[in-house]
Amino acid sequence: MKQNHPPASAGDIGLELSVVIPVLDEGETVRKVYESLRDTCGGECEIVFVDDGSRDSTRDVLLELLGEDPFLRLIAFHRNHGKSEALGAGFRRARGRLVATLDGDLQDDPAELPRLVAKLDQGYDLVVGWRRRRKDDIFKILASRLFNIFAGLLGGVRLHDMNCGMKVFRRKVLEDLLLTGGFHRFLPLQAYWKGYRVSEQEIEHKPRQHGKSKYTRTKGFRGLLDLFVILFLMRFEGRPGRFFVGLGAVCSVAGFGISAYIAAIRLLEGNIQSKYPLMALGLGLLVFGFQIFTLGLFGELLSYHFRSVRAVEPVVVEYGEDTGDGRAGQEEAEGTGEPGAK
Repeated sequence: MKQNHPPASAGDIGLELSVVIPVLDEGETVRKVYESLRDTCGGECEIVFVDDGSRDSTRDVLLELLGEDPFLRLIAFHRNHGKSEALGAGFRRARGRLVATLDGDLQDDPAELPRLVAKLDQGYDLVVGWRRRRKDDIFKILASRLFNIFAGLLGGVRLHDMNCGMKVFRRKVLEDLLLTGGFHRFLPLQAYWKGYRVSEQEIEHKPRQHGKSKYTRTKGFRGLLDLFVILFLMRFEGRPGRFFVGLGAVCSVAGFGISAYIAAIRLLEGNIQSKYPLMALGLGLLVFGFQIFTLGLFGELLSYHFRSVRAVEPVVVEYGEDTGDGRAGQEEAEGTGEPGAK
């Protein structure tokens, strides 16, 4: 049976909220997710499903929904590419002023979305859900808590549930996020490092009733590795070679100091037979330090080349001239989503 929703044009869709839902083998829940979202938001939100290469009935159910609701949007991958790529594809096609994400397993209730939107209206740019009473197995809960502790300590933003699938963004935030293999876990951390205001809102979490979780223990380990990678990329954005230049310099100075100490003993005592391991360490540090130092210089050369070809500007807010109604206001670029561009 076709469902009647208020007609929505491309301009109307831009009015408020787009919900991006990446799904993988969730054929038993996608219709329920869709119906719950429509019950919560009516026809006033754009729903974008991204099928990440499902092998069950997910695609068929979504095509049925597409036939019932012409304002539903469906993106389908030929094979599984991962949640980061699925979210990125959905973000690029979402047209709402606000963009939300939601998992397709119904563990996060779509009815909670208005609470996150209300929190966003308190002056934040991104609000992430906090599943305070999670209904998952104990290993998954402990791994998540450890992950959030590490991310908070190393990244500087303290959130209880950084990787919660339910989030709401202002559109301008999405322009500055890096979405590639596994980095979807760190969207709040990336936004915080870009200078956006990040908060969280407690939401209800339900036990999984259909299908099985895509989480594995190896994913938890990979998540920690990705954390160190993303921290490196953010801390040394625009100057990646300086990390290696500094490391190489420290190792070279240490190696030179050890080698000078060995040379002094040789001149004063004439015998360094017991110091061979220390001498090997000094020479090794010298060689390693020189190699890392030159690698850093090469990295800086490449970084300088790309910056000179295409300048990368930080996130800015530009307050321009009188807008015509007697007020000077914040301007945002049309078409680019970058604040302050004219």
